[in-house]
Amino acid sequence: MNSADLLPSILGIALVAAAAAFVLLPFARGVRAEVAPAVVELDQPDRFALYQQVLELDFDRQLGKLSDEDYDKLSAELLAEAGEALREERGTIGEIDEEIEREIAAARAAFAAAREGAARKPARPRRRKPAPTAAGEF
Repeated sequence: MNSADLLPSILGIALVAAAAAFVLLPFARGVRAEVAPAVVELDQPDRFALYQQVLELDFDRQLGKLSDEDYDKLSAELLAEAGEALREERGTIGEIDEEIEREIAAARAAFAAAREGAARKPARPRRRKPAPTAAGEF
């Protein structure tokens, strides 16, 4: 056999071995321990999810999918539920209403900033390479 005929065979065997090693490597490492998911109490509403629902109602109202009366009614119900969840979480009434309003205002500001950022994101113009001149210069 000629050495020129042997080289492609050796390279082919090496590529097959590398592919097999790549495929079998996860099995050789073994099973990793799974991280236990956080325990969520199902009987208590998540107040941040309630705030998100208020924001979605606000967005639906802006789009015209929801009337002002329906928005007022539904958002009042959700905010009352969020207030109750916060009272249960904190145990005191104190400044809960103000904190709810601050959190909603912060969430609305973040939502508006994200929406404006997506709307204002201009398309990047592609840079073109200058055409070569007759002398071959750029």
